[in-house]
Amino acid sequence: MCRLLAFASPELQSLETLLTPDEISNYQNLSTLHCDGWGGAWQGSSDEAPELFNSVKRAIDDSNFVDNSKKMSRGGIIHIRWATTGFPVVVENTHPFINKNWTFAHNGSIADSSKLRSLLSAERLSQLKGDTDSELYFQLILQHLDNSEDIEFAIKEAIKDIRKLCGQGSLNCLMLNNKKLIAVQAFDQTPAPIETLIDLVGGVENLPAGHDENYYRLQYCIKNNSVLVGSTGFAGKDWKFLNDDSILTFDYVTKELSITSLESNDDRQLMQLK
Repeated sequence: MCRLLAFASPELQSLETLLTPDEISNYQNLSTLHCDGWGGAWQGSSDEAPELFNSVKRAIDDSNFVDNSKKMSRGGIIHIRWATTGFPVVVENTHPFINKNWTFAHNGSIADSSKLRSLLSAERLSQLKGDTDSELYFQLILQHLDNSEDIEFAIKEAIKDIRKLCGQGSLNCLMLNNKKLIAVQAFDQTPAPIETLIDLVGGVENLPAGHDENYYRLQYCIKNNSVLVGSTGFAGKDWKFLNDDSILTFDYVTKELSITSLESNDDRQLMQLK
């Protein structure tokens, strides 16, 4: 279980310009609890591949976190990791992952995730760098994308596959390429790990903000003609919750923001940024 943060913009921006100093500090400080490394991906111009950085250090101990919060880019994903039991803390298991110019980060865990290997082609299995459930999830999305140019369709099909084979679990994720930022909220009533969190911090009074029944909720906001998405625990009051089983897609070339359910496109909400 981890913390997620992403932004995308038609213009070059940085986390330092889009977040308040308190929000940046709050997010970095979450690594005292989510302490199994961190990583980031930044999208420069439209014809470049994303720039990737992964570390097994805590974000609060790594000067690269502050430096990268100032990096100017058109989009970025920052992931602070709390490793699922059984998956070692090594760079290969640190999010974000990158493949086909898509970067990917996940918050949650998938029961019996090794079953997902049976769904993946030999080509997709050969692309694995680590051994996490998250990377299997990513490769399953990409496999569906191999057969379709529709990233939302690919995500929906992968989630259907995982729920059918592995059951309940949080599949919240972020994806970014040179045109789109995508945020998926799909925790399927998975209970927040509140008791585990309380044990780790030594009492309910020590829990960070947002580490409650809303732990798996994603929030978003629009600021400076940019879209930001993140987990609970760091953001100010101007952020809105996404509904469960929904996909937020921001095309930062056309400046179109849409939110739709996993089940149907009929309820799609559209917004055109200036």
